[in-house]
Amino acid sequence: MKKYIILILFPNLLFAQTELSLMDAIKIGMQENYDIQLSSKNKRISEINNNWANAGALPTINLSAKKEEGLSDQTNNPTSFMPYKLRSTSINGNTNVSWTLFNGFAIRANKSKLRNLEEISSNNATLTIENTIQGIILQYYNCVLQKERLELLQKVVRLANNRLEYQQTKYDIGVSSKIDLLQIENAMLTDSSNLIMQELNYNNAIKNLNLTLGKEIETTWDFTDEIDTEIQLFSYENLKASTLADNTNIKNQYYNIQLAKQDIRISKAVFYPLITVNSGAAYNESTYDIGELSNSMDNTGESLNYFANFSVNFRLFDGGKLYSTLRKVKVQKEINDLQYEKVKREVLHQLSLINNKYNSRISAFSLNQKAFEIAETNYALATDKQNRGVINSFMLRDIEIAFITSGINAQQAAYNLMESKISLLKITGGIIQGYKE
Repeated sequence: MKKYIILILFPNLLFAQTELSLMDAIKIGMQENYDIQLSSKNKRISEINNNWANAGALPTINLSAKKEEGLSDQTNNPTSFMPYKLRSTSINGNTNVSWTLFNGFAIRANKSKLRNLEEISSNNATLTIENTIQGIILQYYNCVLQKERLELLQKVVRLANNRLEYQQTKYDIGVSSKIDLLQIENAMLTDSSNLIMQELNYNNAIKNLNLTLGKEIETTWDFTDEIDTEIQLFSYENLKASTLADNTNIKNQYYNIQLAKQDIRISKAVFYPLITVNSGAAYNESTYDIGELSNSMDNTGESLNYFANFSVNFRLFDGGKLYSTLRKVKVQKEINDLQYEKVKREVLHQLSLINNKYNSRISAFSLNQKAFEIAETNYALATDKQNRGVINSFMLRDIEIAFITSGINAQQAAYNLMESKISLLKITGGIIQGYKE
């Protein structure tokens, strides 16, 4: 029984652990997290796509060449006036250059659209980083929270085990009742069961953190940082200004509006003339082998042709489809404008709720810390009184449960305070700067 109690009180003695601070965890996550790696690859694709060639500004050059061999055996053809084996060899080469000089400003609109798509991809990567940093912080501190709860229950079980041994001695010499002994033993077993479940919660929290970090699930850590309970008072107007300027969701919606503007410009381009230039050259060399006649006539021919043309195309009428397309993209622009205002309002609504929650949790944190200090002092006094026989084991158990509950509430209040502060940092777009090395 004693060996079992030692095992559940000190489970970490069985495993080698690596120290891990919060900043170390964020560094690992930035390098190993799969979502960040995927968003980085997508961002790279958008950067590659953003060029003048994809916008249609650069010429197209095609080069082709071919060689043909032919044989026509007329030696056994009585109707042929040239009863020979006729061989022919032909070499052809072509080059073509096509360049769009003007297409109603669509080229610049396409380039702007590609740039906006790159910005959106970059913002999506930023949003992924923000979500990952927030997830790492919350999961890291959740591990710390579960560890603190584990240590609290370990302390209670350790004291209960000592108290049980003391009560057993008193019972053996006849100065304590069987009821008190069984009550203490029952309380210790209940707390030991809770301790086992809390150890499971702690291990699961570590596995969830490892999943976000991109590490092996069974990796164990020694967490060196305590939950950040530093109290900061924020001006709501400053938070609002930062949110409108730096919130990633608002930024993305703004770039969606810019995309709609470029779509309008592209749709208008068809109302302008399309001016293109095409030029090229074709070379052909042919050789003929007509048997005995080859020596009496020239059987080789060459030709080289050049061409260049300048074309202007202007679409006069297509049944109204162009106007229909233009009207649709304009409506889409109006939709994006409304969506932009909607996103701003929703984000500011969330900011207000988070800010109010943070301010409330400051008060709750202070009250719970004070309540835990009182419960801890009361528990120490009650333990001493029970040992001296002033109070019975039932009264001590009530005080002990109040101590455990108060401790858990104080730890949870610290975590909630930190969670609200991190949420404020994220919604105002400052979480990356706040946790950048």
